[in-house]
Amino acid sequence: MAGRRVFVLGGAGLILGSCFDRPCHERNPAQKAFLDGLAALAKPALTSNNPLAVEEAARRSVALADKVGAFSDWCGTIRKIEGNAQVAAVTIEVGPQVSLYAFNDWALAFAGSITDLFSTRSRQPPPPGLSEAAIGALKTMRLGERVTLSGRMGEIAGSGVFDLSHLFGKSDVEHRQFLQTPRFVARIEALAASKKT
Repeated sequence: MAGRRVFVLGGAGLILGSCFDRPCHERNPAQKAFLDGLAALAKPALTSNNPLAVEEAARRSVALADKVGAFSDWCGTIRKIEGNAQVAAVTIEVGPQVSLYAFNDWALAFAGSITDLFSTRSRQPPPPGLSEAAIGALKTMRLGERVTLSGRMGEIAGSGVFDLSHLFGKSDVEHRQFLQTPRFVARIEALAASKKT
């Protein structure tokens, strides 16, 4: 009888523990700080109903991403894989509606769903946003799979931070869309299936 009680209580503890477990994107302090910073900028601007506040929040969100630089052991979920091994592109959600986008060919970026972000090519060299190791790891993964990743925010082909300044001068609707589902360009150096803890 006592054995059954321990089993029942232990099982209930595991279920309750998993209900209150932190989301994976909150486990890395640097990742959580970045996401909290984005939310702190977006929420007041979107509720203000002021187009100037929305535009300023979008500008500051990009500046916040620029400050991140190198990151490691971030948690994410693979949302989209496009192309092939030579011209791969991947979208990884690293927070609630916040994504990193890495690609290895300009043409793929132009054909993708974020064409508007890349209205001009600020740099001519091909932009390998995915290392060979990351592409190798992608071959073994599924859409919707949780991963840990390391890389550099905004860097493509080692040519520095990608210029998203052309995002500005766009409409209030486009700024709002950016704040609601921001996507940032990243160089992904390492990618691995996340171990469940």
